[in-house]
Amino acid sequence: INLAEELLEISKKAEEILKEVQNLPGSEGLNKLRDYRKDLITEVRDIEKSRNKLRNDRDNKNQNVKELFSKAKEAREKRDAINEDVKLNKALRDLRKEDADKAFGELEKIEDSMKEKGISPKDFGKRVKLSKQIRDLEMKIQTTGNLKPQEERELIERIEKLSLKLDEVEVADEVRDALRKNRKTLRQLRGEALSHHKEVQKLAIISQNHHDEMIASIKEARTIRGEADSHHQEIIKISKEITDLRKEINRISAEADRIRKELGQETAAERKKRKAEEAAKEEEELETKAEDVLERYQSGEKLGFEEFKLLISRGLLTEND
Repeated sequence: INLAEELLEISKKAEEILKEVQNLPGSEGLNKLRDYRKDLITEVRDIEKSRNKLRNDRDNKNQNVKELFSKAKEAREKRDAINEDVKLNKALRDLRKEDADKAFGELEKIEDSMKEKGISPKDFGKRVKLSKQIRDLEMKIQTTGNLKPQEERELIERIEKLSLKLDEVEVADEVRDALRKNRKTLRQLRGEALSHHKEVQKLAIISQNHHDEMIASIKEARTIRGEADSHHQEIIKISKEITDLRKEINRISAEADRIRKELGQETAAERKKRKAEEAAKEEEELETKAEDVLERYQSGEKLGFEEFKLLISRGLLTEND
């Protein structure tokens, strides 16, 4: 049964009871109304407990939603900060790749130059050997005193050939140094590009984790907020039900008061008020009587035990007086 149907049933029952008590003796009808009113009050209190539970649950869910959105915001901020690092490392990686491509181009030019000059890698490192051979031949010419002209010319030709070869080797060594330097630069640039690329991959994983955390928190928050909104709508319905039930209670109370007045019965509030008025009147009479007794005592008149007791109880006389 839904809320509207439930309230309709309660209203119908109230109408039936109000009609029924019209045909009952006064006290019996009054008791029936009081019993039904008591049942309605109990029902209201039970419903209020349910509403309070829903309110607490709704408030807890709303607080949870707030915390989840705060968590999502924090995850988004972390993700965005890491994405900035990703952009920086991507830019540095691309720059190093460009520099590496340039270095590789220079390396190819050097290798092409070596081919054009006929320089072979096998010639590298021969400078010391050639220099020694030239020095040995020069020393032989200088120290051999009985060289024939033909032998001397041959030695000089060998020295000239070796010198030409030495020049080629020295050029080759220079090219080798340039080649070695360029290869070192190329390795360094490629290493830096790879390092930035690995950093991009690592940061991308961390960024994705923060992104997934943000999405999960938002999704959970929206689900819980839907539950909180549902509770809120239910609270509105329950509050309406409580208001309607209180209207029925007021109708029953009004009819009960009418019957009670016809029977001349007091309500608890009326009885309390009457007793309070009676107590105040009694207090006033005792105060007046005590003042009268005190005047008589002060004028020398003898008092009875009850009169002494009255003065002492009112604080107008002590036991030592």
